Amino acid sequence: MADFDDPVKVSPMPNRPRGNDDIEKLLVHPPFWLIYALEWPQAASEAPMAEAAFAVAPHSVPSVGIPQHVEDVVGFTRLYNKEHPAHRAVWFTDVTRWLDTKDQSWASLGVDWERALLEIPELPILGLYLTISRRAYSHLGSAAKRHTIFYSDGSREDLGEEERDAVHDALERTLNRDWPSYVREMLTSGRLTIG
Repeated sequence: MADFDDPVKVSPMPNRPRGNDDIEKLLVHPPFWLIYALEWPQAASEAPMAEAAFAVAPHSVPSVGIPQHVEDVVGFTRLYNKEHPAHRAVWFTDVTRWLDTKDQSWASLGVDWERALLEIPELPILGLYLTISRRAYSHLGSAAKRHTIFYSDGSREDLGEEERDAVHDALERTLNRDWPSYVREMLTSGRLTIG
């Protein structure tokens, strides 16, 4: 994640003049988040839960001054959200699935998505690391429509869309609860300024 010991300044996006109160509301209560799986930490290799996901509010990401591949991932996430405005917890794998329905892929669009997902937490933007269960991690990291987990004892289990939806809902509830206090703390401490 970005080093928030250095203050972050958020300015209105070009061609979108807003008052400081409007910007603060947008940051505190974004219309949606992009959430994606990180590598499961080696230090937690046997743990049932780990800090293994990252959430960012695309509306807090500037449209200039960021790497092209990050801009592309954020841009396609915004397009996905325009078609699915009720989805507030947008997973990277949701966007990947959506691209597939349009006979597109990150590769066909020339987007270095792996690099983008590695760099997003390093940018001076608002983002939260999320602690999730291994089961939630299995859903979050897969764009497959049918997902089977194979266990070391030889058994296997199919993970369904209903459970994937429940994980979506749980992550959205978590962000609805934790994101506003995170942003307010950043503003109160002066590590985030609006202007």
